[in-house]
Amino acid sequence: MRSEDARLHPVSILVGVPLLQLVRGLVLPAFAVLAGGRGGDLTPVLLLGVVLVGLIVRVLIWQRFRWSFDGVRLEVAQGVLGRTRRVVDVARVQQVELDRPLLQRLLGVATVRVDTAGTDAAPEVELRVLALDDALALRAALQPPVGVPDAGPGSAAQATDGTGPTVVLRVPLRRVALAAVTGAQLLVAPAALIGLVQLAGDRGETFVEGSLERFVTQVGAGAAPDVRTWSVGVLVAMALTIVTAAVLAVVRDGRFVVLHTGDDLVLRRGLLGTRESIVPLRRVQVVRVSANPLRRALGVATLRIHSAGGASGPSQGGDRRVVVPLIGADEMAPVLAEVLPVLGDGGLPPLVAHPTAARRRILWRRLRGLAVLAGPLAAAWAVLATRPSTRAGLPFALPDAVVGLADRDGAAWAVPLGATVLLVLLQTLLARVEHAALGHGVDARVIAARAGVLARTLSVAPLGRLQGVTEQRSWFQDRRGLATLRAHVAGPGGDVVVPDVGADDADRLRARLADAAAGGMAHAERVRSRAAP
Repeated sequence: MRSEDARLHPVSILVGVPLLQLVRGLVLPAFAVLAGGRGGDLTPVLLLGVVLVGLIVRVLIWQRFRWSFDGVRLEVAQGVLGRTRRVVDVARVQQVELDRPLLQRLLGVATVRVDTAGTDAAPEVELRVLALDDALALRAALQPPVGVPDAGPGSAAQATDGTGPTVVLRVPLRRVALAAVTGAQLLVAPAALIGLVQLAGDRGETFVEGSLERFVTQVGAGAAPDVRTWSVGVLVAMALTIVTAAVLAVVRDGRFVVLHTGDDLVLRRGLLGTRESIVPLRRVQVVRVSANPLRRALGVATLRIHSAGGASGPSQGGDRRVVVPLIGADEMAPVLAEVLPVLGDGGLPPLVAHPTAARRRILWRRLRGLAVLAGPLAAAWAVLATRPSTRAGLPFALPDAVVGLADRDGAAWAVPLGATVLLVLLQTLLARVEHAALGHGVDARVIAARAGVLARTLSVAPLGRLQGVTEQRSWFQDRRGLATLRAHVAGPGGDVVVPDVGADDADRLRARLADAAAGGMAHAERVRSRAAP
């Protein structure tokens, strides 16, 4: 292990650039210049200048970056003009992640991310990139290595005993793909398509505007649009979206395996590149089980593990959680028992429904937001319907269907009234659904809280991890005998929120959580005092 200052691996000059930073700083400007046809004969010179300047900056960053580890403290110094020095005590390390995308595997290097409880979205230390031997040695020193079955050559996890770890869960490829096509990853392809249209400049805008103009002209002229062409286009776009999301998810999360070894949880994934995270079970703060309506119908859910630190950096969007793709309903209880050993064989505590007053508060909150949005729209519609001259002064032309509807007798009040009634009925239904999802439970081991409307999330936190509790009562809640409790745990975004609890239940729950937090902090203080020299 390097006790003296050392540089990153030389290939980090190129490989160490995060993909998002590379796209923003080089690829997007270059593509925009080429697509727009601007620059003329100077375009190659300008692009070459951008590349050279970027390369010089990367060399300076690499030369000024130093790291060292003496077995107790990990120190990192960086900065070209100004200097920043970070010191991390090994005893404070919450999570270590070793990331090896395909290119890094081919070059024999790896990225190490280290997190402590005090970091925010970005990791406390990110060493991008190290020689594989240095990365393995550092990861082993910060957190003991574990054996991963079928890990393959060059894996960061090597067996330390003859027994090996216990496989908690293997996520098959079909379930990884299903997670992609039933979640937010489905939006990746449309976002990329919009980005390409914007990058294409005038050509992309002309194509989109021309297609929409032809469609509007056909409809306005009373002619039926080419339904076959538009249907085929929509179906092709949907198919490309689904396939893109599934392929990207399989490449990123393929061969996903969760293992339990000693006091640690190991999560390893990646079909081409590999990413391996070790989460000490004693540092797991909150576990969240989430499912949207489609996933609930399929009997699956997503598991998110929050520790006080989370080894995910800017390349992962700053996400501070370890996410396990879809887990079946029959697998959820055993996995939760492994992630939260305090549960044992007892399972989760039964959830208590919230009082009827909570539903009225939810409905009031929804109607208040509806009024803020619908009020100005209704007023604008009334003006358009009663004053045709106003429409002529608009900087854009309203569709003929809208103009025809506005000119009808009584449209000034009938249209906004009908729309308001429909929206109120919809909000009433959603308030009932949201209230039915509310629930909380607590016993001597954990606190659990469930909330959501269509997508529902169940949060579970061990009482021994609580740092404190906050009770909040708004004016409306106080009048209705309600309160919101927030159980605080270490790390950003890990609090367990129990909204709209009855006042009596809130008092009892607050006292119980406060006692648990005080006992947990006293225990931690005793551990620190025994460990102090």
